[in-house]
Amino acid sequence: MPTQGSLAGLEVFEALNIEYENAYADNKIKKSCITHAISLLRPSSKVLDVGCGTGIPVSSMLSKANLFVVGFDISPKMVALARSRVKGDFSVFDIVTYTPSGTFAGVFMIFAHMRLSYRDFHDAVFRFVGVLQPGGLLVLGQMPSDSYVEDESVYDETKSYVEGYDVPFMGDMVPIMMMSAEGQRNFLTLMGLEIVWERIDTFQPKNEKCKPEEQQYIIARKPS
Repeated sequence: MPTQGSLAGLEVFEALNIEYENAYADNKIKKSCITHAISLLRPSSKVLDVGCGTGIPVSSMLSKANLFVVGFDISPKMVALARSRVKGDFSVFDIVTYTPSGTFAGVFMIFAHMRLSYRDFHDAVFRFVGVLQPGGLLVLGQMPSDSYVEDESVYDETKSYVEGYDVPFMGDMVPIMMMSAEGQRNFLTLMGLEIVWERIDTFQPKNEKCKPEEQQYIIARKPS
């Protein structure tokens, strides 16, 4: 049974699937992050794509780089698409309850956690960092709250994150969890990771319903 936050994500993405892919697949900011992460990984390494969606572009890029891809998503429709087009091991799971098997050279968590609570996000990242191999990479993408939140009273007491904050997404207002750019950096550092690459930039999805989005991508390394 999907948990509350994951169920909210399921309702959004199960309905969108290919429409979402068409709007977001050609994201050069995201692709630059994945390309750099690939350059830091050894060929044939095992990597995990959290919230893999249709497999485009993240899992596809990883697979084409001769990495062994394990991916999961809450949406059965998206997983079916990923299985049909990308070489890898894809399954349907809830991010909140998913228990990884084995260890990974890289874990990619690209906009997979937007509908989660902060607590569930924290627990998930802690779990995924735990299965990173020494020197392994955590790659994370989000919409930094700095560009969206004007009323500071909606932040948590540390001013690091907001929960259930409405932002425009595919023509609708969708409540999501966001961290500030600095809050995200501090969060990963406190997890014992070293930030080795970061980019914050604006992306315009290819859909007339979509507004430009400020996006933050970080690659962080677990100590060897």
